[in-house]
Amino acid sequence: MSKKWVTLTAVTAISLVSLTACTDNNKVKEALDQAISKQKEMTSYTFDGGTTLSISDGLLKSSNPLTNGLLSLIKESTIDWKGISNVEPLQFQTDLKITPKGSTSPFEIPILIKDSKLYFNMPALNKTPDEFYAIDMQQLSQTGKSPLSLDSLKNTSQLSTSLSNLVFSGMDAKWFKEAKEPTKLKDGSSAKSISVELTSKNEKEVNTALQAKLPEFIGTLQTNGFLTTEQADQFKKTQLNGLQLKAPGKLVVAIDDKGFIRDQTIDINFTVTADGKAQDNHILLHQSYEAINQASPLTKEVPKNVKSFNDILKLITPAKK
Repeated sequence: MSKKWVTLTAVTAISLVSLTACTDNNKVKEALDQAISKQKEMTSYTFDGGTTLSISDGLLKSSNPLTNGLLSLIKESTIDWKGISNVEPLQFQTDLKITPKGSTSPFEIPILIKDSKLYFNMPALNKTPDEFYAIDMQQLSQTGKSPLSLDSLKNTSQLSTSLSNLVFSGMDAKWFKEAKEPTKLKDGSSAKSISVELTSKNEKEVNTALQAKLPEFIGTLQTNGFLTTEQADQFKKTQLNGLQLKAPGKLVVAIDDKGFIRDQTIDINFTVTADGKAQDNHILLHQSYEAINQASPLTKEVPKNVKSFNDILKLITPAKK
């Protein structure tokens, strides 16, 4: 009789532990979902981060020689950035520092968005560091030559939330974990750390969930002006079936006491199939946010030496057939 009670007690304990673990995982996933949605409330912030890219031709390739030349500079590179973003009115500044693989000489691309105009200096195009190209975003939106508009740029937080929700909604709660100890942010405050890992054990399930969401993912990018109809169709035809995540991979986010994501790291390996051959890709990205909703003023001034970017656009925009 005692053995039966011991067995029953053990089974009950195991069941309770399993149930508790499941519930805890659900709570962890819910906390991440809420933090992702909370990002929509970010109307201003400062940011800094960086990424190391190893991108294949199958993912970043253009038939236009100029565009392809620019893409070749970044697909095997390290990129660092730091900047300020304010939504209303739309104001944005950053300095990109790009170091191609094997190079010890990075080049910088300063970017400024102010008064509906986008200013940037690119060493490959501009003659001097003080010469900037300018794009009138309002005019570009009205002419319909670009799917990108001022409204779509203002809605990047909402778009990021929508895309993240799409990806994570199909993932099993058991893959979400919260660190036992809180992490320290740059300002010294504490934040909870949540991670999602891609392993050999869940790789197949994660890819199945991803494939189910990719068509909607591409459609959302198109609807929000970040892909043309032609680009979206091309992705759906050539990329969706050939994109596969590969273990190991990891997402780690730090969520502060107000519910905002303050720090995130993405380490992802994946393959795309081009011309019948699987090509490897790797992205390691880190970004942190500070001064959320504190309306940080821009520090960059509108450049004085400005050229219109229309002539360059004619070179990189494919002619209509």
